[in-house]
Amino acid sequence: MRPVSSRNFAGPLMSTNLSTPPLAAGPPDLPAGLVQAIQQGRVRKMVDLTFALDEHAPFWPEGSSSSPFHATTTAIYERDGCFVRSLQLPEHFGTHLDAPLHFDPKGKGLDEISVQNLVLEAVVVDVRAAVSADSDYRLSVQDLEKWEEAHGPFPHGCAVLTLTGWGSRWPSQERYMNQDAQGVMHFPGFSLEAAHYLLDRAHPKAIGIDTTSIDYGASQKYEVHELTMHAGLYHLESLANLEQLPARGAVLIALPMKLRGGSGGPTRVVALVP
Repeated sequence: MRPVSSRNFAGPLMSTNLSTPPLAAGPPDLPAGLVQAIQQGRVRKMVDLTFALDEHAPFWPEGSSSSPFHATTTAIYERDGCFVRSLQLPEHFGTHLDAPLHFDPKGKGLDEISVQNLVLEAVVVDVRAAVSADSDYRLSVQDLEKWEEAHGPFPHGCAVLTLTGWGSRWPSQERYMNQDAQGVMHFPGFSLEAAHYLLDRAHPKAIGIDTTSIDYGASQKYEVHELTMHAGLYHLESLANLEQLPARGAVLIALPMKLRGGSGGPTRVVALVP
């Protein structure tokens, strides 16, 4: 392939004055306006919605009091001329994607989710005020109706993300998992009623949150997981920096490792903000 001269190249997030004819409209499985926004240089910023993974990251506390993240050095510069580590970590650790297979035995595994469903228009529902008064708060139908009154109907097939403010507690295991004296966790999530509302009206392809679970911390039955994963949705959990996104209009890109048969996996999630 011929090398491209740097003076003739404009990155996808940069506007250009070259007389190159515009590309054809993007395929219909991309979020509306994404291709045009990139072509016209209208992507204002990219937001990293991902927390870095290491032994200090919060983890699901059941079964162990120590981090499940283990990085073992297997090659060093002085001996091997390079640096390599061997990793051991759970599928559901840090910022991660839950595949439908996580709760639906007939659902898709991580490797079976189409790439078209990993690039979605994102909407953000801000419930920080309610969460500040109630750590067990659950996104309600009223929250969703209020969002629609302000911003219009939810885009069909979008990703609905709930901003609770919980990401400010990262990376404290104690504050992020927020266990009481009996070991019960207290953090916000989606209500079952809100999940039904979204399935009936918005038909999202994904839902996400800045806590470690879509279901609130004290849940025993994980009813929102059961409902939405049997409907084919995937979840994004432990998202970072949701407060940097607009209520609607950002494009979400979620790229998990393509783990065959995976119930989930650590995921790099970014958003393009027009």
